[in-house]
Amino acid sequence: MTDLEAWRRAAEVGGRGWYARAHTEAAALCVSPDPVVRSSAWCLSASLVRQGGDHARAAVLDGRAVAEVGLRVATVAAVDAVVGLAADALGPGRYRRAEVLLDRAVAILDRCGPDEETHRAGVRCRWVRAELAMARGDGATAEFWADDAARLAADLASPRHRVKSAVVGAAAALVAGRDGVARRAERARRDADDGGFLPLAWAAAAIGDAVGDPIAAADRARFAAILRARGGPFR
Repeated sequence: MTDLEAWRRAAEVGGRGWYARAHTEAAALCVSPDPVVRSSAWCLSASLVRQGGDHARAAVLDGRAVAEVGLRVATVAAVDAVVGLAADALGPGRYRRAEVLLDRAVAILDRCGPDEETHRAGVRCRWVRAELAMARGDGATAEFWADDAARLAADLASPRHRVKSAVVGAAAALVAGRDGVARRAERARRDADDGGFLPLAWAAAAIGDAVGDPIAAADRARFAAILRARGGPFR
């Protein structure tokens, strides 16, 4: 197995909620001889930490990811690292910084050749654009970016990206005050659970819980217990 293949496995493990294993595998790849793999591994570690709410520590890890590849040469790894820094800025409410970083990420992405990886990075940019709009209370803009992410994710081979786009869309609909949020969240929760993407299932359940769905509340607690047992930071 190459280091790049090992990183893809670690990312898949993390996406399925095996946090302790993902942390271990990512840490091992942070010393890879390949700077792109090292950058991607730091990014993965940052994402796992950010999910626990430690945005400051995640920003340090994403900063290391940027340092591994730099920003002069356009790479998807650089895009991922800068988008990670933008997501890190949302936690402490540094929304202008997040916006500037997202613009920088898009500028780098525009110089990357079109392929599956650039397409995936474009979807991730749109997720964080939507999250930034939600943090600002701008439901309409959040829905725009969530819908655009879902449109692009439909062409990806990764089912997790399609499911996460649905979760982001349900959250945006909640912020926008739309009807039918519970149904959207339930559908996303079911798809995430069926696909084995338990962190996304937990997030979808949290949306359903927020609109008073008692089944979603119970599922949220169930998913959280499973994820805690796997080393995750969920309540």
